[in-house]
Amino acid sequence: MKRPGVITFIGVIMLLQATLTLVGGIVVLALSTQDRIMEQTSLSTSELVTSGVVSLIIGGIVLLVTLALLGGNKGARLLVTIVQILAVAVASWSMFTHHSSAFLFQGLITTAIAIFVLWALYNERSDAYFDAK
Repeated sequence: MKRPGVITFIGVIMLLQATLTLVGGIVVLALSTQDRIMEQTSLSTSELVTSGVVSLIIGGIVLLVTLALLGGNKGARLLVTIVQILAVAVASWSMFTHHSSAFLFQGLITTAIAIFVLWALYNERSDAYFDAK
């Protein structure tokens, strides 16, 4: 069965996220020894290196999950579902505990995106696609 367009759309967004996270990790590692960066961030070289390495690991995981999702892997679908549910939980918590318009706006946008992703993963065509794999 042909992959539904919404799954491809989510995959493209996730590939962009993975790429930006990997590039960010590389940049942090490349700049981790510069005094100006350490002063601006109030982080030591080792903390910057740790941040860069963590970004590379997260970017790599997102890339692998994205490729698996685009290939119809049900485990990747479940993992993305769990992450979206956690994103809604954190956004809801932020909206109700921090009473400012910025947290409300961020929470509403995060929740809307998560609902779209969950719909995209579990609509009729997506169900058929993942069931066929």
